[in-house]
Amino acid sequence: MAGFAITLALATSAQGQGYYAGTKSARAAGRAGAFTAKADDLSAVEYNPAGLSRLRGWTLQLGNRFSYNMVSFERASTEDWGNTSGGVPATASFGRVDNAMPWQALDPLIGVATDFGLEDWGFALSAYSPPGTARLAFPTGGGQRYMMVERDARILVYAASASWKWKELFGVGASLQWVHVPHLEYSLVVDAVPFARQANPVSSTFDMLSTVRGSDPFTFNAILGAWVRPVPFLEVGLSGQIVPSQIRTRSTLDVSPISLTEDVTLTRDGTPANDVSLTLPLPLTARGGVRYLHERDGRTVFDVELDVVYQTWSRVSDFRLESGDLAATLSGQRVSIGDIVIDKQWRDTVAVLLGGDYAALPDRVTVRAGVGYESAVARPSHAHVDFASGAHVTGAFGASFLFGSFELALSYGYRHQLPLSVSEQEGRVYQETPGSLCEPPYTDPNTCHPAYSGQPSPTVNAGHYVAFSHMAGLDLLHRF
Repeated sequence: MAGFAITLALATSAQGQGYYAGTKSARAAGRAGAFTAKADDLSAVEYNPAGLSRLRGWTLQLGNRFSYNMVSFERASTEDWGNTSGGVPATASFGRVDNAMPWQALDPLIGVATDFGLEDWGFALSAYSPPGTARLAFPTGGGQRYMMVERDARILVYAASASWKWKELFGVGASLQWVHVPHLEYSLVVDAVPFARQANPVSSTFDMLSTVRGSDPFTFNAILGAWVRPVPFLEVGLSGQIVPSQIRTRSTLDVSPISLTEDVTLTRDGTPANDVSLTLPLPLTARGGVRYLHERDGRTVFDVELDVVYQTWSRVSDFRLESGDLAATLSGQRVSIGDIVIDKQWRDTVAVLLGGDYAALPDRVTVRAGVGYESAVARPSHAHVDFASGAHVTGAFGASFLFGSFELALSYGYRHQLPLSVSEQEGRVYQETPGSLCEPPYTDPNTCHPAYSGQPSPTVNAGHYVAFSHMAGLDLLHRF
């Protein structure tokens, strides 16, 4: 019954698609994320830890990203088989719904790097939240209700990094990461109607608001990186997130009727229980960057970098809620929850990023800019409001102001999802109906509704999607 399940969520979290959105650190964000070869601040722990070997002395960095993240959805008109007259369904239309919590004021980065007086080494400790949209909220009665109502995901990464270089020719490095999810909450509406041949694509007396809340104290990950400078004007950077890990939360499941007055009871082996676990695969990531440096009198006047980022989001074929044989009881009907599998069928993504810096006033003011394109992580058939999963374009600019040993870095970026519309014929996100008697292949006329023959329940992701983000970064660095 409650499946309620959770099309899951995790967003606060590096450049790319899937759960992630945007770029960490104002200096990297101002270049639209083209930072793999340059990697010369504390964000190197994520983009290329080998870059830490080129930081001399001590570097302290404190930063934050502020963002405005709008996601809008207007569900396509549909035949409402829960509201018929003489066997003819009414046509239901839906208004546009918008994310009611678009502002995100806290997306921090704090870290310290040092060489400990060793000429060819660099070390760092850092803590940050991966960039992304941490919270989305839509009306319970909106057209998106059967996909998602609200998501609140908080992710922190703690990293210990080390790097070594040989002269100014090449360097290598590694970051060991502790991924901490202190809070993950996700809710959506499900139709728990227990009767045969029922279909309620718009609303149901048995609608339930189902919410999963949980956390994951520890997931291990690691990043390896390298850079090489074969000639003074050219650098090449490579890095990769190499551990095929996954976040697995210990969670609780809550089911609340929207219109019915009686409660839903959750049990396991006849004893009240509501504990579940939610599994979220993490992708492997490969980054490559080529950087051209134009120098004059031993100073870099400007640089231009081209990066390609590849992420294995095809690891996310589905989101899986394991209930451990929970059962739900409503109106005398007992329904086994089992494992709830939300089909995603995500694809690997490629991002192409181009950015650079220009020393407008040497040792005083540096300006930067960049552009980027990211391929879609989901086919239109699996578009969803939980993640902005279409193709995206990004534009960014920024500047650094240097005051002796201090640097103030500012950035602004705009990320926009390209137009995305889905018809009911191509949509493959279906209403969760845990009490349904209709079983695969969903063609039995005695248990399945004839209007949806061949599919488990009504399609709920048909419609028009809009998503964009305004992102501002502010970092303070102190080198000594």
